[in-house]
Amino acid sequence: MRRNLASVFGALGQETRLEVIRLLAPLSSGKAAGGMAAGQIAAVLAIAPPSLSFHLKDMTFRQLIVPKKRGREIYYTANLPFILAALGEFVTELEA
Repeated sequence: MRRNLASVFGALGQETRLEVIRLLAPLSSGKAAGGMAAGQIAAVLAIAPPSLSFHLKDMTFRQLIVPKKRGREIYYTANLPFILAALGEFVTELEA
């Protein structure tokens, strides 16, 4: 399935969203997998919760992050397979 690369790169071109991915990536695979709660993300990145909520909703829609509800909180992980596949698809297009 062909991804909308403009949508992926557009989202990653926004500084706050890129910072969220940078923060979540190490927590999204391997032993550290488990992600981070929205409140923790807001605190670490010093972002107002309503602003972060807007970004998280958009990033979830674009499949860049994956939300998982745990109790009363939602934990987010970076969708690394999707992001890496989109980057790989772009590189393949450039090399063609």
